[in-house]
Amino acid sequence: MASRDETRRTGTIPGVATVLFSGHMVDAADRHEPRFPAERVPLAQRAIADAVWLIDEIDTMAISGLACGGDLLFAEEWLKTGRPLQAYLPREEAEFLDESVRFAGEEWVDTFRQVTADPNLMVIGPDEEMLRLDDPHTANNLRMLDAALLRPGSLHGLFLWDGKGGDGPGGTEHLASAVVEEGGSLTILRP
Repeated sequence: MASRDETRRTGTIPGVATVLFSGHMVDAADRHEPRFPAERVPLAQRAIADAVWLIDEIDTMAISGLACGGDLLFAEEWLKTGRPLQAYLPREEAEFLDESVRFAGEEWVDTFRQVTADPNLMVIGPDEEMLRLDDPHTANNLRMLDAALLRPGSLHGLFLWDGKGGDGPGGTEHLASAVVEEGGSLTILRP
């Protein structure tokens, strides 16, 4: 993986086999402490697009979720490159949409539908064990990490993250730490 200085010189992040993305959801209207307010979506989208286009390997695959905010912004930009994306859902689609997409507005549901219609996207739903969990998000993060580690070559974590602890288990902080523990490199974008 290129260092930050090498990336600046070459303008690319070379040699990435798998990109693992995680990012904050857009803040709910009643969120007490702002983390990713809706007015920052255009800035985050531009930062994600810039990062995606720095990854220059044509056969790089990406893995992410599909929650409103960072995940869907990443999925949209990644799929524009024509490269494959595996998206993991911690709940069945209808429940996932209610829990992790619809609260931010129907436009996010529309984006979810557009992204999931792309032929380069493979959606992987929850397994039977996850359906029995009260909070399957940590298990979903670990499934995404395991899938990334099964691929040969280097792992690069791309995160839209404020650098703080999450609201609960299975958040962006958890996945960023796991990527580092596995020897992957990171790019952190601030929401």
